[in-house]
Amino acid sequence: MPSGRSIAAFAVKFLVIYGALAASGPLCGPAYALFCRESGNFMFDAVDARNYVHIRAAVPPDAMKDTTLCFHVSPGQTRQVTVSSWVMGFQPISLLIGLVLATPVSARRRLWGLFLGLAMLHAFVLARLATFTILGPVVVSDTSWMNAVRASVIDFIAGYAVSCFVPVLIWVAVTIRREDVRRFVGPTVKKVAA
Repeated sequence: MPSGRSIAAFAVKFLVIYGALAASGPLCGPAYALFCRESGNFMFDAVDARNYVHIRAAVPPDAMKDTTLCFHVSPGQTRQVTVSSWVMGFQPISLLIGLVLATPVSARRRLWGLFLGLAMLHAFVLARLATFTILGPVVVSDTSWMNAVRASVIDFIAGYAVSCFVPVLIWVAVTIRREDVRRFVGPTVKKVAA
């Protein structure tokens, strides 16, 4: 079982790395938002050459919601959903990097975990964007209860809870092995029959 000191060392390393990455948001955030929009447009163009969905910078620019998904519902009619690239991707990536780099495993395992984890997390971000293409245009504007359901689902998909939970799952999947769990929990004691 790990000592309190090793748990504290993990927590301190994680907080320092995550804090540094989160603090770099004003500098790195616009570059990540551009990367997120371009990779999303590339994905949607590959799937549908008719340009049904287009991702662009939000106008006017907003610090919290900087990315707009535009859906062409019918000729001359569009719908838009504006989201935060920080919540969708930058914050989960910072969380994942902090968790992987703070994990007390070999440097090689951390490097592979980081590579696989970032690939999985970016696929998740693209899946989140793709979900908006399903939910964005489906609801008829005169059905207020369906608009409420749609808004609730979109808020959940784009929300902080998902952005925090998924990186932790990916971290466990790419970094933690069975022997690590055994080392953390400690040896199992076999019961001896009387």
